[in-house]
Amino acid sequence: MLKKQNVALYLILNFLTFGIYGLFFWYRWTENVNAICDGDEKDSANYLLVYILDWFSCGIYALVWNYQQAERLYQAGDKYGIQMNQGGLFILMFRIFFPPVANAFKIINANKLIDAYNSKLTAEVALQTGMPEA
Repeated sequence: MLKKQNVALYLILNFLTFGIYGLFFWYRWTENVNAICDGDEKDSANYLLVYILDWFSCGIYALVWNYQQAERLYQAGDKYGIQMNQGGLFILMFRIFFPPVANAFKIINANKLIDAYNSKLTAEVALQTGMPEA
């Protein structure tokens, strides 16, 4: 089971820790997205590597990474039967002009898919064990 992440808590703790909390947060978020999108053959690298490559590319790598992750979530919506309204281009534009909004949408979209992922996982376990779903 994947744990949903809180947008407000992320924004507050990231601000209070001068971005250090963000490293841990996005590491876990990336792991969740890789689990949700398992099988799409587009696994994201460890977030710490993304952070380092972002520094060396003067911010360009982060733009590409954000676009790719948003597109993965958008496409995963079909897999779970969830309508995703924000795709890669939407997130990219907000990432350029107002990053906190882009981050909030990525977290919200991942949380929608986490609910669907957990429901699917629960149903599969119940089917395998022969127990009724809770």
